[in-house]
Amino acid sequence: MNRFGSEGEDIIGRWSEDKLNLLTKYLKAYSVIMNEQKKDWLRAYYYIDAFAGSVNPRAKDDERYIEGSPLRALQTEPKFDGYWFVDLSSRRIERVEKLREEFPDCKIDICQGNCNEVLRNDIIPQLPYSSKKRAFVFLDPYGLQVDWETVQELANTRTCDIFVNFSVMGVTRLLPRDRSPSPEVIEQLNKVMGSTDWINQIYKESPVTQLNLFGNQEESSLSRETIPAEWLASLYTAQLRSLFPHVSRPVLMRNSTNSALYALCLASHNQTAIKITNEIFNLHEKLRQQS
Repeated sequence: MNRFGSEGEDIIGRWSEDKLNLLTKYLKAYSVIMNEQKKDWLRAYYYIDAFAGSVNPRAKDDERYIEGSPLRALQTEPKFDGYWFVDLSSRRIERVEKLREEFPDCKIDICQGNCNEVLRNDIIPQLPYSSKKRAFVFLDPYGLQVDWETVQELANTRTCDIFVNFSVMGVTRLLPRDRSPSPEVIEQLNKVMGSTDWINQIYKESPVTQLNLFGNQEESSLSRETIPAEWLASLYTAQLRSLFPHVSRPVLMRNSTNSALYALCLASHNQTAIKITNEIFNLHEKLRQQS
């Protein structure tokens, strides 16, 4: 559930700041490398934000305002050749629209709508492999809004790298503890993760004794233990490896009680991109352990 402050701004926790800081570091490295490629074969490279509305979110614990992902992308040097900002919320789109005034020299396209539809119908067709264009796609959903079909189509372009924040918390919340999940839940998870074969691994039969007219009769029901966030994250990255030749290790985004909410990773067509990402992630986790 999204939280809003008195001015309608998003309110975010420390883990979201960590995520944005990791994004900033990678964008800088990505843009430097891609800008160099423009001297050789590359025609243009773009930044695509599929959930772009948090321009200046407010910190949960104090009155600080934080620069959101659209601002961080627009401030990245060297500049991208263009920016696509997508969001379903009209309130967030209004905030993104104001960035055109602040960055008049940047080519900014803004799309209100479901990110899956906008990406597949409007943006991806503009980035065929023959175009000699490349794009960095930030998939930072508020929950489980990114369809696996969208991820597949982004991978198929061979022009798009994705920085995806996968909601391990969203998956866990959908799976009941004391019974097997409903067909609707399984369908939803399949839509998001591309497979639900793994669900059978986490549910175990537990004997339940019930008394009927003929005396005691043992029946069985399904229940699950706590699902390790690391395991869910590894499942998702394994799925990504079926689409992208190179995928970083995931880094878990944790809240103030150390509960894992999301798993952040990069899926790319370039091995160097993964090396850079893993170095950024390793440093982040080392500093987090020291704090």
